Amino acid sequence: MNFLGPELRALLQPFRARLWLAVAVQAIAGISSLVPLIALAHLADGLHQAPPLAPGVMGWVLLAVFGSALWLCGQTLALHLTHSVDADLCNRLRVRLAEHLQRLPLGWFARLGADGVTRYAEQDVRALHQLVGHAPTDLVNLLLIPLATLSYLLWSDSGLALWCLLPLGLGVLGYWRLGSAHYREDVERRNAAIQQLFSAYSQFAANLGLVRQFPGAGIHRSLQQAVHQFDQRFSHWVSRAGHLAALIQVLLGAPWLLAWVVLGALLAGLTEVGAAQLCAFLLLVRAMAAPVLAMGHGLDALNSARVSAQRLQAVLSTPPLAEPDAPQVPRDASVEMREVYFAHGSVPVLAAINLRLEPGTTTALVGPSGAGKSTLAGLIARFMDVDSGQVLVGGVDVRQVASQQLQRHLALVFQHAGALRLSLAQNIALYQPDASLAQIRQAARAACLDSRIMALPKGYASIAGDDVRLSGGELQRLAIARALLSSAPIMLLDEPTSATDPQTERALRTALHEGAAGRTRLIVAHRLQSICHAEQILVLNEGRIVQRGCHQQLLATDGLYRQLWREQMSSADQMEPVS
Repeated sequence: MNFLGPELRALLQPFRARLWLAVAVQAIAGISSLVPLIALAHLADGLHQAPPLAPGVMGWVLLAVFGSALWLCGQTLALHLTHSVDADLCNRLRVRLAEHLQRLPLGWFARLGADGVTRYAEQDVRALHQLVGHAPTDLVNLLLIPLATLSYLLWSDSGLALWCLLPLGLGVLGYWRLGSAHYREDVERRNAAIQQLFSAYSQFAANLGLVRQFPGAGIHRSLQQAVHQFDQRFSHWVSRAGHLAALIQVLLGAPWLLAWVVLGALLAGLTEVGAAQLCAFLLLVRAMAAPVLAMGHGLDALNSARVSAQRLQAVLSTPPLAEPDAPQVPRDASVEMREVYFAHGSVPVLAAINLRLEPGTTTALVGPSGAGKSTLAGLIARFMDVDSGQVLVGGVDVRQVASQQLQRHLALVFQHAGALRLSLAQNIALYQPDASLAQIRQAARAACLDSRIMALPKGYASIAGDDVRLSGGELQRLAIARALLSSAPIMLLDEPTSATDPQTERALRTALHEGAAGRTRLIVAHRLQSICHAEQILVLNEGRIVQRGCHQQLLATDGLYRQLWREQMSSADQMEPVS
């Protein structure tokens, strides 16, 4: 399994003894599987006699029983060993992927998408089953059984053995042809169409509202196109490879092989074959073809597993965000950026960013959509690293702060908040797992969520996603309660009240102002009315800070902030109440 790459080979290292034991046991089982067939051939030569039977007949019967038992036990043990390795490896690999993925920059996930992550974590890991659970035993059978069978048949009758080898050789050549570059492009296109079909169905299931609202367009049309493309590419692959695959199946099938053996035995001048020899050939040639036939069935799955292993190797080789060799601890609650530049690939997102958030102050970050506001907040949380410049938290470059230490120093509230499948109390206490129920309720009360939770049959013991499904606004309030309960001296709030009504928004602004007093707060906002109280407002446009100051200063200056303010106030004045 050298093609698995060093990372996956390292994961297999603890299981090498079990895998080699499985190979050895399978080798014994494979040889043992031939013993009953040879015994049956010799029994056929002796059973035509009238009783009493020859003394050696019972010996062949016992040998057949012993060989069958040894084959069954060995095959069972070998498959048990490989499947136990497969289960342990997949478990370790999923844990390894989870640990590795959480340290990768967010830009990696943005390029890959949710479906890609699912493919790595589930489909590709599951595809390794063929490599680990079946390939070791299948390869032993493929190499050992035909060689052992051929050796016996050559010893029994070399001429007839060579004759019987012809269809098997043609079958092997046919499978080699199917796996060659001649068909590789068709297989790759078929596999790409399958992946596209999975992705289209995933988007379809996740956006049923849009699908029903716009039938025949958008996501629905993409799914129809994916189905049509899969049908075309799969049909093309079958039309090219199907005839050869069917011919191989017939060539290695029992009826044709038995007819081929009989034809060889009847050919004049080829050989004189006794009953025992003919029975041995009829039984063993089919046994010799079985692993070759299995190779055809497993070849596609084996190639798919090999590609999955290479993709997993590429993921595990992707460098994560580096941990510092000598980690430092932030000295205070300040945040600073110095000449920060960041790009997604070749597309610039932020340029020449210089700012400072004094400890205990509130800074608002505003600007048009796509200006880079969320990216700037993500750089402070070190979801990705800057391309140049520095991001400092507490006077220390975030790249010199251990990730766990940085997480304890920051409390984050995202626009699209989420909840884990835990109790609501545990969800609120994620930053403070030891918090008492009274402390949890106090934070939830400040976030305008306590009455909603207490109205549930199980209250704070309700499991998110099972006992209760929270709306977008409720999830935001849950995240705000979580941040308020934390002891982090810095809070990063990305549109924390975007999904709430105006009355709740005012209450949450008060809670964040009073409950987070003394903490450094960076608030990303679109509603300018919600950040008028901020000591510092930074106006971001096209990745650059174009204005900075307090609300009154920026309103007194002709610039983007005043333009945005007038547009929002004009829109608010034009809104009419709906009866």
